[in-house]
Amino acid sequence: MDLLFQQLSPPIDSSFKIYHEKLPHFVVTWHYHKEYEIMYILKGAGTRFVGNSIDQFDEGDFVMVGSKIPHVWRNNYKYYKKDKDLYAECLVLFILPEIFGDLLLSSPEMNGIKELFEKSNRGIKFTGKGNAELKQLMTDIYNSKGINRLIKVLQLLQKMSEFKNTVCLNSMEYHANMVLRDFGRLTQCIEYLMANFHKNIKLNEVAKIANMTPNSFCRYFKKRTTKTFSEFVIELRIGKACQLLTESNNKIIEIAFESGFNNLSNFNDHFNKIMKMSPHKYREQNLRNVNLSPL
Repeated sequence: MDLLFQQLSPPIDSSFKIYHEKLPHFVVTWHYHKEYEIMYILKGAGTRFVGNSIDQFDEGDFVMVGSKIPHVWRNNYKYYKKDKDLYAECLVLFILPEIFGDLLLSSPEMNGIKELFEKSNRGIKFTGKGNAELKQLMTDIYNSKGINRLIKVLQLLQKMSEFKNTVCLNSMEYHANMVLRDFGRLTQCIEYLMANFHKNIKLNEVAKIANMTPNSFCRYFKKRTTKTFSEFVIELRIGKACQLLTESNNKIIEIAFESGFNNLSNFNDHFNKIMKMSPHKYREQNLRNVNLSPL
């Protein structure tokens, strides 16, 4: 299992690193790095983990992640099947925290950008029609070089700092408070939960992966994710349910069981608590296929 830390080095001819990735599915596991990250999803859907936030992503998703904040974009299971019509594509920009220097960043003209960097420790999602300009600037950055790329990066950051329709992904500022020896252990646990959340997961099974007693593991997991073990599993299940509600015509009770809940009442209670609406209402608001109709 790879370590969570990702070491990035900028190209020789640029102070910034920007990638255009097009793959059957995103491959980077749960990780963090020193750089601020701006992720623009061109194609693909799945579950986004940023700090202690678990949410769904789809085409057009535009998110900024702060320095050293653990994160991963994990595609839905159908992307792992050999289907040539499905693929994941993104533009991702990395910005070193010290790239502008303390003197420049402390200038009045940079106040908005400085606040943006600080806010990104909570993870920021940029929503609404206005983010079309942000997406175009990301494309322009990828296609530009030299001083023009620097200008475009500053324009993007300024637009993001002024953007009105933003959502903080974490309820509070999140920092990676893990030491190196924890990385492989926690990654194994997270990967196991993401692969098996729809099953009847036993706490002692996951604790065994971490080589801990159940009680010690619960304390360890809460300290490093800010969520209890059960909260994390429930949010994974609700994320799966959200996907099924918008991509299938299955009955809601079938979706509840497929997502890992053992009865409809329990599913409805957790769904309402997390999504602030019923599964039926969520389906009505989020149907993406006109051939599907709410049940």
